[in-house]
Amino acid sequence: MGTENDRQRNSAAELRPDNLLDTETFRGVSASALEALLARARLHRLRPGDAVFRAGQPYCECVYLVYRGEIELRRPEGDVYTVGPGQFLGLANYLDGSPYASSAQARTDVLVLELPETALDELERQRSEIFDLLNRILAQRIRERSPARRTISGALSRPVRSAMKAPVSTCLPEISLAEAFSLMQSRKIGSLAVVDHEQRLLGMLTCPGLSEAILIRGAAPDEPVIQAACETPLTVEPDTPLWQAEELQHGRGVKYLLVMEGGQPIGILSQTDILRALVTQQTTLLTQARLAETPDQLAALFQRMGEIAQTIQESNRRASQAVRIVSEAHLALQRRCVELTLEALRREGHGEPPVAFAVMVMGSGGRREMLLDPDQDNGVILADAPEAHSAGTREWFERFATRLNGALAALGYPLCPGEIMARNPRFRKPLAEWCDQISYMVRHPNQKAARWSNIVFDFDTLYGDDELTVALRKHVLRSFRTAEKLLGFMVEDDAEGRPPLGLFNRLITAGDPERRGKIDIKRNGLRIIADSARIYALHHGVSATGTVDRLNALVRLGALSGDLVDSVSAAYEELLDLALAHQIGQWGAGAELDKLVDPERLSPYLRETLRASMRAVKRFQDQLQGQFGLSPF
Repeated sequence: MGTENDRQRNSAAELRPDNLLDTETFRGVSASALEALLARARLHRLRPGDAVFRAGQPYCECVYLVYRGEIELRRPEGDVYTVGPGQFLGLANYLDGSPYASSAQARTDVLVLELPETALDELERQRSEIFDLLNRILAQRIRERSPARRTISGALSRPVRSAMKAPVSTCLPEISLAEAFSLMQSRKIGSLAVVDHEQRLLGMLTCPGLSEAILIRGAAPDEPVIQAACETPLTVEPDTPLWQAEELQHGRGVKYLLVMEGGQPIGILSQTDILRALVTQQTTLLTQARLAETPDQLAALFQRMGEIAQTIQESNRRASQAVRIVSEAHLALQRRCVELTLEALRREGHGEPPVAFAVMVMGSGGRREMLLDPDQDNGVILADAPEAHSAGTREWFERFATRLNGALAALGYPLCPGEIMARNPRFRKPLAEWCDQISYMVRHPNQKAARWSNIVFDFDTLYGDDELTVALRKHVLRSFRTAEKLLGFMVEDDAEGRPPLGLFNRLITAGDPERRGKIDIKRNGLRIIADSARIYALHHGVSATGTVDRLNALVRLGALSGDLVDSVSAAYEELLDLALAHQIGQWGAGAELDKLVDPERLSPYLRETLRASMRAVKRFQDQLQGQFGLSPF
């Protein structure tokens, strides 16, 4: 871009921040943060046709922000976009230092601000609002550049009217908050549609809205709901597909949608209603697993996992939701395998388990994030009873664990290469010994303990006494209150995987013969997010095991910003969707399953989505390493 004189360059600080604060990009950003940004910017005036940058041009070590006018952005695939006030140019290049892939030129007279890379990087570190702003933009771009989702079938393709609750509970606008509360209590509901005498919708009252009105805004119990706590509801039509309703709830962060027909509310749809529709869809498979009477019947169900996963993916808009359902299918098969193993031991005369116990599933199973090819990561917790240490008890559980791991392998779940399995005595012991081992690792941290922690601490009950698993988790969370050194080693272990972004924005592919030209979506993307979420969760005492659940809990605690988690979650959904689709395709072709994706076989949009997602992963990993004192370089 052509240079301007010093007066033009330095006049950006004199511009009115209001012009940008009113834009969608800067909504919620404080005037002081924007003023700090303007103070570091240089102003350029462009005429129609003037270029900002051209495709292939080296990165200029700056980011551009449109203050006034319109700029045309032309992408390599031919798509043309208009960039207006409050929108950034060159942000992707700022994140990875790549040459410009698109061309940008002024469509009208334009005022554009040039933000040097060093200044923007400093602002990100000094002002959380700017850091959050860029994360928010990154999340939007990941979602915008994601290709159109496949056609949704199954439960979520049904119309809203099939899952909504009807009729709607209503109230008149003049009733008091106290009366509305009593009405909701008596009907055991969480919301009321506020309507006039002709049943026309005026607003909506929810329990959280009522609580906020009284506890935060100080509304009196006798105030009318229309004045004190009436919210503007989101509405849908009765023929809207459930997947669209679910996306609206998720995107806007609301629990309820009002279903409208002819200007009047005819039903209400909650997140629970949609979940119920999804649960109904998977009941058949889970029932078949529970009713299987032989290992061969279980194996036959396992052979259908690819077909089942394809149906589940087609029925869910969010990959994390689809993968959770796939995981529940895996766990149902494994749980029944435990039961059949116990039945076989009884028939052979080995009797009942000598003490209470729990079979734990760890790793992706504990997180409910299993794809089509999970191996075995499991263990056994024995109750702390005197007989738990007897030779007879040890012999019984050794036989059980060995049989179980063999049965799971025969079913289709490979043995763990690292021997993190119940048949290994290190992963089969009384609760007190599990707790002692964890306490020892916290007191004597090293790289081996970190690698162990990054697998084992994603555990949950597969079968047996859940109280044992809960007790172990409580001990883990108590121990990690003083586990800074072990957490540091876990961060180092996570750092062995890096997002595959190289110089000049190329997606780095593996060079070894088996993986040449491919990207390991798990190692270089999904695992980094899961590891980082685990470390933050342990540090802040979060008991959830799922990656998405952990991230959301960390936002609620104020440990991570909502915008950072939004960008990471968007990346996680895209990478998980790509990995699941890749394996479903391999299953259909009868190929060996892996997580190695060839970026050259992806569409341009999918490649760009992959790049944008990996940028979000890198920012998350860099923040983690910075917080725990590990250099990201």
